[in-house]
Amino acid sequence: MSDGFSLDDALSGPGNAGAQQSQGQNLNNPWGGQNPGQPGFPGQQYPGFPAPGQQYPGFPGPGPAQGQGQQYPGFPGPAQGQGQQYPGFPGAPQGQQYPGFPPGGQQYPGFPAAGQQYPGFPGPGEPYAAGAKTGPTAPIVPPGPKKVPCELPLPSGCTQGMMLNIQGVPTGKRFSIDFVEGNDIALHINPRFDEKPYVVVRNSMIRGQWGQEERQCPKFPFQMQQPFKLQILFEPDGYKVAVNNENICKYPHRLKNFAGIKCIRINGAVTINDASVTMV
Repeated sequence: MSDGFSLDDALSGPGNAGAQQSQGQNLNNPWGGQNPGQPGFPGQQYPGFPAPGQQYPGFPGPGPAQGQGQQYPGFPGPAQGQGQQYPGFPGAPQGQQYPGFPPGGQQYPGFPAAGQQYPGFPGPGEPYAAGAKTGPTAPIVPPGPKKVPCELPLPSGCTQGMMLNIQGVPTGKRFSIDFVEGNDIALHINPRFDEKPYVVVRNSMIRGQWGQEERQCPKFPFQMQQPFKLQILFEPDGYKVAVNNENICKYPHRLKNFAGIKCIRINGAVTINDASVTMV
């Protein structure tokens, strides 16, 4: 070889244009004749390989129609309620446990609304409490005949709306009904057939001493050996007394320790066919 000759000179000669083109391609592509886009070229794993972001053909994409975050084809999307656990899972109010489970707060279909404990339980404004005008409730003292003398217990004392109900028959000269507080008597009612005219005496005994009697009534409502119905209603300012559905008197409170009135005592010449204490 002559001086100054090189392989580059030989390859770059005018008769080697194809070699120059091949050399340029090989310099830009170290994998030989494998051009981008051809099967086997690095960057594609196989024909039809999914585009970036897809894991396999048909994998649900991020579009709104399929719902971002879908776990499998058909997984319920946002239109059916975020947080659904399976197809058909109820998408209504939070807290539902299964399809058809009643809305929040109810335990089963038909369960009573808030504030009610069971169907028919009295609603707001209708408590079972003293003085509530909702009609008679369960009696404090159960009804039934009583053997005289007798005592009707009042465990909680006297409260507004408490009513004594007695049905009986006078059998002698006198009988009495006493609201008892320890050794005192808050109210003493004493119909007397042995005075002329007949009279219904009302009084109180405080510290062993009787007070001033009250005797005035529009009428004497009892008849010997005839049945009667007597009712005494406890109110904040006194006792209201009715016989045979007619008001005969009202007796003001002289003893104010209402909680200390623990029993009602019935004594004398009378038959008690029925007696009870209720709240009205």
